[in-house]
Amino acid sequence: MKRIIAVILAIMLLAICCACGRDKANKNNAEKKNNTSSHGSDDTSSGDGDEVDPADDQSLTPGSVSLEDDTITETYITVDDDNNIAEILPEYGTAPATLNTKWNADCTRKSGYSDAQANALREKVLGSGNTASIYKITGTTYYVSPRGNDDNDGKSPQRAFKTTRASVFSRNILKPGDAVLFERGGLWRLTNPVKCKEGVIYGSYGEGEKPTFYGSAYNYANSEFWVPSTRENIWKVTVADIDVGLIVFNHGEMVGTKKLNGLIALEKNGDFYFNRNQDTVYLYYDGGNPGKVFKDIEIGLKKAAFTAGNAPDITIDNLRIKYIGAFGISVCGCDNFTVTNCEVGFIGGAIQSGTLRYGNGIQVWNGVDGHRIENCWVYQVYDAAVSFQGDYTYSASRMSDEYKDITYKGNLFEYSTYSVEFWHANSGDTTKGISDAVIKNFQCVDNISRFAGYGFGRQRTDHAGYHICVFSHTFPNAESNAIKNNIFDCSDSYIVRWNFSTDSNYGEWDISGNTYFHGKNRFGDAIWYGGMRSAGNLSTLEAAVRLFDSNPKSIKWIG
Repeated sequence: MKRIIAVILAIMLLAICCACGRDKANKNNAEKKNNTSSHGSDDTSSGDGDEVDPADDQSLTPGSVSLEDDTITETYITVDDDNNIAEILPEYGTAPATLNTKWNADCTRKSGYSDAQANALREKVLGSGNTASIYKITGTTYYVSPRGNDDNDGKSPQRAFKTTRASVFSRNILKPGDAVLFERGGLWRLTNPVKCKEGVIYGSYGEGEKPTFYGSAYNYANSEFWVPSTRENIWKVTVADIDVGLIVFNHGEMVGTKKLNGLIALEKNGDFYFNRNQDTVYLYYDGGNPGKVFKDIEIGLKKAAFTAGNAPDITIDNLRIKYIGAFGISVCGCDNFTVTNCEVGFIGGAIQSGTLRYGNGIQVWNGVDGHRIENCWVYQVYDAAVSFQGDYTYSASRMSDEYKDITYKGNLFEYSTYSVEFWHANSGDTTKGISDAVIKNFQCVDNISRFAGYGFGRQRTDHAGYHICVFSHTFPNAESNAIKNNIFDCSDSYIVRWNFSTDSNYGEWDISGNTYFHGKNRFGDAIWYGGMRSAGNLSTLEAAVRLFDSNPKSIKWIG
């Protein structure tokens, strides 16, 4: 009898332990899903989007990432069988994010004339060698791997750090001459930017795809993340941030259209509205739960991936940067700033102020002496793929109106509203519209610019598409500058918009040897250079182009 009682007691104790274990696991999962942070700033939108939906069920929403956490590391490293390294599953989301970068954008005009050159350049960018084989590293090399540990010293691949919360990023450890190398095949989801240090190289090591940085806290392709609202075909998901710039489904199969005036404006698949008071994205989709339908959903937060201020001699090489709501790379007052062999895509869309929205793929702000962007692929940017710009009204420690020794060479720009943009706000006699800004030795050469204005920036209310965008900013102090040997293939508006009044207002430029593929667009625009010129056939296109380019290599009309 005693044995029977003992057995019964043992069974009861085991059952109690199992129940406790289940309760603890459920509690941990609930805490992970409900770890939300609140932002009570006023919403920029109007309409009925501020209403509190009674269907809220926070237990079904994904956990928000605290803004103090810089990265969530998601690993999808794959290596050959000889290395015997098993794939490490991600900590968040339902599956590792894929690296599909092939997207056939909704471009109404595809010439095909530059396809071969663009494909070759794209493969060159994606196939570039590791950073240590390109740049000489004179100081200490630190390694970062999804398989690492932030308690390591980071001084070898075997002792690599894991995230950008590691001490090498948060403390004054890095010195000029040092390098921080990220392992290829790894994915870091940034909720705060990587702040670059003076004289430091940031790049890649290892084998496989470029080390990747997403501005989306999760892969939101999880049916538990999305819940129906009280409105038909409108789904919602928790996203704790200041703003959301873009939503990309299956790496471009569908791209969301941001609406600013509430749920009432959500009418078509992909339309979304972000209510910052509720930390909630509302999405119109009539095909069922989006988290179940799509394999990958990236929601770009209002961040930049890499930033720096007043720190010279920074190099960023061989990184992939995607799904960022503000900027891919943005620096202010950083002389000798270099970006090479990088892929930057799906950037911008977050609110800057009012209805004005960010942002640029790679930009420098308020002056630079020494800047190079070479062998990069930049695409699907809401504003400009690459830009240098400034404004005297900007209150920063570095305010300069000089832009010197800048090179954009051998890059591929695709599906951005503007491919190349540069400007500086007037600082002199603004009544005359003359700027004191100096542009000296700017070389924009050997680039391929395709389908300006045909990307997700088409949702802009001021939609246009220019390969070269300067607007009405004038540069009488420009010296020894060149725009040469580029390919400009299709724009949804002007090939060049640079609307000065007289030749004396734009300085010294060598513009020659470029190739132009252009056809009829929405308004028949061709060139805005010293005046607006339209084109409806080859002869009118040639007449317009030759006002800008004294000796073009080739001009083709796409009938």
